[in-house]
Amino acid sequence: MWVRRSAIRPVPRYARLPESSVHAIEVTFSAADARARQLARASFERLTAQQPALTEYLAHKLSDSLDDTALALGHMLAVAVFVGFESFAGSALRSLSREAVAAADLALAADEELRRSDPQDALDSEDIVAIDQPALMAFVNEHIERTLEQHALDVDVDDVDVVFRAILVEILALSQAVAPPPGYAPARDEEPQA
Repeated sequence: MWVRRSAIRPVPRYARLPESSVHAIEVTFSAADARARQLARASFERLTAQQPALTEYLAHKLSDSLDDTALALGHMLAVAVFVGFESFAGSALRSLSREAVAAADLALAADEELRRSDPQDALDSEDIVAIDQPALMAFVNEHIERTLEQHALDVDVDDVDVVFRAILVEILALSQAVAPPPGYAPARDEEPQA
């Protein structure tokens, strides 16, 4: 068994989005027609209603101080990630408290510091998130890379980094917000490791 050194709690197996769920959000958010825009608006309204603490966090991080391209990317990814969890977990997706969102942010910050302090560590914090949510992180990375390629001359890379980090926190928080199925017993690799 591989023991990872991380400040980020492992994502339980039942909360890991499968490729099929991520493919469904890709199809939903790749269309550029009026129906897709209406669906995105409705999804944003559900995110706001069902996850007010997460919405508050995202609104703070994805502020108007970001350039327009990064801000649009952030809004799209934030809604897409929520839709992925909502579609996959359904009623098992619990509403996050401010404390839970703050805990996800602090865990990511602690993990980033842990990795900065060990130059031998080959993994970044985003790699740790990708180990537990590979399909979802592939979706996020693909959209970030595509945005950077298509808007290379006019996008602020630092703003894209702010967006990326906010989405990592969202993924971590929502991963922990999925309630376990009845009778679920965690596997050994899902228990926190130091």
